[in-house]
Amino acid sequence: MKKIYLGMLLIALGLGTMSLTPSSDHIVKASTKNQKVLVGPTYTAPWLGNCCESPLTAVERDLVARGLPPSGYVILSTTSNSVTYKIK
Repeated sequence: MKKIYLGMLLIALGLGTMSLTPSSDHIVKASTKNQKVLVGPTYTAPWLGNCCESPLTAVERDLVARGLPPSGYVILSTTSNSVTYKIK
């Protein structure tokens, strides 16, 4: 009798968790629906990557060196020695 209840419980739990998970198509559509496309150029700035310097400092220093205002950018990625950013 205990085996029957245990089997029914496992089936109910399995079906319950399956019905609660949304399909990946809905997740992709929801996440890409409200994104804005950035049009400006992409640059890579050198970065020390240590605790004393923020990636924001490296980007702003690179923008000033290029003669651009140090605002209006989006950081795309960081590595241990560089920061990639795009100007809005």
